[in-house]
Amino acid sequence: MKANSSKNRELLDQYPFLQSILLKRLEPMGGIATPQVHDLNIKFQKADGELMFRRADNVGLGENSSLFNISGPHEKQAGRRAEYIFAVGKNKQLISELCWPRNDADRRDLGHDVYAWNVLWATRDHASESFSDSIHDKVEWLVWVTVEAWHKDSGSDEPPEYRFGEFCERFVTITVYGKPNCGFHKLQEESNLYEHLYLDSKTFMKALFEKNRDVTVIGGRVNELCQFFADEVYFNGMKAILDGKTVRGASGQFGPVKVLAAEMCGYHRVMLEGANAWISYQIRPGEKHMYTLGMGGTLPQLRQITKMVIKMWNSDPKARESFKPDDKVSVM
Repeated sequence: MKANSSKNRELLDQYPFLQSILLKRLEPMGGIATPQVHDLNIKFQKADGELMFRRADNVGLGENSSLFNISGPHEKQAGRRAEYIFAVGKNKQLISELCWPRNDADRRDLGHDVYAWNVLWATRDHASESFSDSIHDKVEWLVWVTVEAWHKDSGSDEPPEYRFGEFCERFVTITVYGKPNCGFHKLQEESNLYEHLYLDSKTFMKALFEKNRDVTVIGGRVNELCQFFADEVYFNGMKAILDGKTVRGASGQFGPVKVLAAEMCGYHRVMLEGANAWISYQIRPGEKHMYTLGMGGTLPQLRQITKMVIKMWNSDPKARESFKPDDKVSVM
């Protein structure tokens, strides 16, 4: 949406602190001295537990990494992304900003993860990882900001450009999180890693390296889901369908969950895709044990989509019959 659209102007008038945020020199700037916003999207929702355990997903800040798309408006482009969270008081003034690690190197130097709920405390002792000087009762809104700057792909992996050629455009997405009915203090108290942490492969790799017991335990729960799926679905009819097909894949719809399966060099890969989460399971040729290949979502979300497919596979003949050969299937 254009930055000066009528809808954006209305929201900027309603939440004047957004203009203060947009005037900040928030990287990535695209190499331009004055902040430019070519596309601005603003939305509003109530703060929830997933926000409390959200982490910045920065890309291309002080390291050789970039965003890329193989199709669409950013085809043949490379992008950088930075994320921010601000706390806003009842007087609509900014009262706190959380300093995220810019990249993996910064996070390793810090020695621990930084979550969005950290912005609700004025003081943090990094040595003991303890917090003090709560500002929970002063906060009326939390504002999450994502900034992306896109460049023509230079095709070079060498510094200083890496892949960032001529600047194209800068996008800003803002979500204004309103104070929940229970207040921010109780929201943080009732939020936890097991229910609200967004899980992906990178999260588990970090947890194993850093010996993070809580996240490793969550990984065990995900592995249990995988084994449950293997016993109740894959070895209970799905494998036979995939082995007997004449095309490289198959797909089906199980309620709100799309199931995609494909054979790749003898490996069978199955992806479950819901509205807010996805997970893929894979098995090696001749093996009897599946493993989790990748995912995106919280543990309850991953559990929900897996249990939905298991239930319908075993109780709904029409849903099971919908799983048919599909030569256009693509699985992550």
